[in-house]
Amino acid sequence: MYKQFKPLYSRFKELQEQCTKLAEIHGNWEYRTDGQVAIQTDNPTIDNWDAGTGQSKEKTPEWEQSFCHLQPSLKGTVIEDYFKWLDVPVYRARIMMAKEKGCYSIHQDYSPRLHLPLITNIQCNFLLTNPLQMFHLPADGTTTWIDTTRPHTFMNGSTEKRLHLVMIVKE
Repeated sequence: MYKQFKPLYSRFKELQEQCTKLAEIHGNWEYRTDGQVAIQTDNPTIDNWDAGTGQSKEKTPEWEQSFCHLQPSLKGTVIEDYFKWLDVPVYRARIMMAKEKGCYSIHQDYSPRLHLPLITNIQCNFLLTNPLQMFHLPADGTTTWIDTTRPHTFMNGSTEKRLHLVMIVKE
């Protein structure tokens, strides 16, 4: 199941530019296997662009929710403004890149996710497996809630990278 969570964010282009720049600076995409950059950390005093990235080792809400602090260097930025605009607590926010011609394994997350596509194309699709639903999220500034506690995967069938801002929400 998925649904629009919030309509167009008015500063989407600025947010898209800042996240793309952060991905370029901190992503190290050639060597990172997870394709993630942490926007939130578990320590409010130092930047840690790897905090909470990769597959969840703990698989508990407490672990996921410990990544609740915006990276200190992002305070006062459009990213902080966007989080305030969402008007719900978000956790373990990450910029996630899906490489071209790639697919995740079918899996289930511990909590639902909010997705804000930053760079994508029509050949990038989510697949929920029960009931079967395949859908594309455009990079138009809309934030979408996805019940990723259900079995799902993501496919990038294009020759271009895809970038999303992904955040955990309680429900």
